[in-house]
Order: sequence, then C-alpha cells, then structure tokens
Amino acid sequence: MSIAASVNRIIDRTPTGRIFGYELFPQYRESPGAVVRAVNRGVDTGRLERIEKGRFYKPRSGVLGDVPVSDEERLRDALYRNGRRVGYVTGPALYNRLGLTTQVPKTVAIAVNRATQTKDLGTIRMKLLSRRAPISDSTVPLLEILDILRDARRVPDANVERVIQGMSKRLTELTSTELKRLQQFALDYYNPATRALLGMLLTRCQKEVLPTLKASLNPTTRFDLGIDPNEWPESRAWNIR
Repeated sequence: MSIAASVNRIIDRTPTGRIFGYELFPQYRESPGAVVRAVNRGVDTGRLERIEKGRFYKPRSGVLGDVPVSDEERLRDALYRNGRRVGYVTGPALYNRLGLTTQVPKTVAIAVNRATQTKDLGTIRMKLLSRRAPISDSTVPLLEILDILRDARRVPDANVERVIQGMSKRLTELTSTELKRLQQFALDYYNPATRALLGMLLTRCQKEVLPTLKASLNPTTRFDLGIDPNEWPESRAWNIR
C-alpha cells in the first residue's frame, strides 16, 4: 500500500472534529515528505482543515456549513499528544477549577515542556507557559499543588490562608512516595518561597520533611506571605510571616 493510501486510511478512521498532527501517521518518521504531501492534498480538496501550522482536523458539516472545532477539542490538543499528557492547566483556570476563586479567566494558562507561546483561537485564548518539570498524568497533581503554593498570594478573591488550607488537605491525600516526589520537584523546579511554604504545610500535617528541603533555604531569608503566626505556629520554623 502506498504512503498516500495509508495516510488516507488513517484519516478515514479519525473522528470528525478531532485535531491531529503528523505524529498520527507512523509513516512520518520514515517518509515525512510523503506524509506532508498527502495531508496537504487533503487540505487542498477540503477534506481536512488546517487549524494552525502542523495541526489539522476533519470538519463536520452542519446546516450552516462546516462546524468549527470545539473549544474542548482545542484544549485537549494542547494537553495531550498521541494519548500522552504534554501539558496541564495552571494559573487562574486551575484556581477556579479547585474552588479557590470564582473568577473565570479570559485566557487559559497551560504549562508545557516547550517554548512559551500565546494562541488566540477566536473563541478561546491559550497561553502556553514553558516549564522544566516533567509533565505526565502522575506528576500533574503534584505540580498543581506546587503552582498554587507558588502563586498563593496572587489567587484572585482569596486570602493566602484559605489557599494554603486547601493545599494542606490535598497533602494529606498523598502517599509517602508522592510526598517525597513532591518535595523533590520543589527542590528542582520551584523558588525558595514555594519550598518554605511546602515545608511549613508538611510540618503542620505531620508529614516527613526531606532534610534537603530545609537545607535548600537561606536561614536569614524571610518570606512575607501575610499569614497569622498564631494561626500557623509552624510558620516560625520556616521563616514565614
């Protein structure tokens, strides 16, 4: 079977409205030029629509013509590639999903392991934020906690104490292995204030704190987060106020 025929067969099996790229075609690794030409022919004939460079979908016809690709599908395409997690929602959209704020952002921030980029796609605006921490289904819940601790003072319509109370609850739901991994991510990818706040919450929850977490902090540095030391006595040991 020719490469063009193989590409067409895969396109036939692809659901309408599903965004895909050249990675959908196994032949792309060996014969990228032939795959690109076959896909481009699909665009030229109207069988496919190009949504952006290297990303395509099969349009679905409606009463008023072709139905635009859904916002949910655009978001899915930013979060997953070939069934593998490659990004996660962070920032205000994450705070809203977890009930930390009622504000609904106009731009959805997505953490990815590639370059920062803003995509204005008409009905949805996405900002891809470059992150170094490894992104997978197992790491995302941990990275969400660390992102919120890092941004604790910037959550709209929420005070810091309410935010960290919510994160304390999430810490109690993690296994000891996950807690160690969480602390290692904090050490490798997050700032001192985030590490100090994590240490304080782990202490409060009576969870094991890695010695390296405390050792990574300058003992003369103070972190001003606006919390009440009487309500959070553990804050003193972590130089948080």
